[in-house]
Amino acid sequence: MKDAFEWDRASQGMILSAFFYGYAVTQIVGGETADARGGRAVLAFGVGAWSAATALTPMAAHAGVGPLVVTRVALGMSEGLAFPAAHAVIASEVPRERRSTAAAAVTAASYAGAAFAFAVTPGLVSEFGWPSAFYSFGAIALLWAPFWFALPDHREPRGVDDEIEDAETRRFIAESSATATKPPASFAIWTELIRRKEVRAICVAQFTQSWGMYGLLSWLPTYFNEAQGVDLADLPAFTFAPYILQGVLGFGVGIIADDLIHNKNVRVKTVRRAAQCAGTLGPALCLLVAASPLAEGNATLAAVAVDLGLALSALTLAGVSV
Repeated sequence: MKDAFEWDRASQGMILSAFFYGYAVTQIVGGETADARGGRAVLAFGVGAWSAATALTPMAAHAGVGPLVVTRVALGMSEGLAFPAAHAVIASEVPRERRSTAAAAVTAASYAGAAFAFAVTPGLVSEFGWPSAFYSFGAIALLWAPFWFALPDHREPRGVDDEIEDAETRRFIAESSATATKPPASFAIWTELIRRKEVRAICVAQFTQSWGMYGLLSWLPTYFNEAQGVDLADLPAFTFAPYILQGVLGFGVGIIADDLIHNKNVRVKTVRRAAQCAGTLGPALCLLVAASPLAEGNATLAAVAVDLGLALSALTLAGVSV
């Protein structure tokens, strides 16, 4: 696309980043809506909306950078509903002792989707032109929707221990009930959440991980194509493997975490912290190698560093993701 429209690097960065502005906007809205109306409906709406935005991308690109940025923001806003909705479904329909596994499986599936996209897109673009990728991925929702709506609803019974994790939270609920005749407004809920050190810690961890994760997701093909000189036709070999490894390790760490917590009686906090530290510091070291002079002109070393880094980042699925 940047060749067809002669975009410079700054324009490319603006177009790529537009998605994430939209993505950030609807995270909290998606969570609140999923809590109120159920995650299933919110996820179905999000899939339909982001599929439409994807299919409209070629037309927007031909209309100019402005319309394309608007379309990318709309894409991000639609996709921002996905994980809040998915986690709402997990909270309501997955047994407590399987939630690490479920959260890891859902996110691992998103990695598998990225791997699939990186594997097939270069071939589509080479054979049918760049618009074909957007039309193809926009149409996938038509295959997904019938299966989603056919799934039975399996809501799990929820007890006090499932809603309230510890004594501190129980005190907070009791104090709120004593001073209010109705549930607090959403702004008040957000204010109370952000006062909690656990929430702030998770936000910082998620921010730092996403800085590297989404940077790679957006720029990985460009890195191998321009910095390492890999041809477009050969890109799948370099961009497919990292996300497959990430998906496999991510799913595995969810199973292991559940086993450690519920069968081996390891403290929840210990498991979460260990997984988060390994899944943050490991990728950081690998990215330093990929960006260093050691990997300059050495596509194999760069690929190994990126593969290992992305794989290790999946350990955070047993950390902040749960």
